[in-house]
Amino acid sequence: MATTYGVREFKAKVSEILRDLDAGEEVVITRHGKPCAKLVHVDDGAPKPASALKSLRDLGRRLPDATWEDFQELKKTWEPRVPD
Repeated sequence: MATTYGVREFKAKVSEILRDLDAGEEVVITRHGKPCAKLVHVDDGAPKPASALKSLRDLGRRLPDATWEDFQELKKTWEPRVPD
């Protein structure tokens, strides 16, 4: 269930609300008592640790055939992603 804030309250508590969004909560902003916006946490697209480990294992199986590009692709899995 989403937490609802009026515009004035949203502006006053924006830092707290961002922490709630990081925790997975949804937030609805109202203007004059009517919903005008819905905020949700954005998935940054970073690979989950299990998928990164699977990528490493898969590469290990192909190691004799691996190229420099394969290693560069794997390196991207472990580097932090910068939003566009």
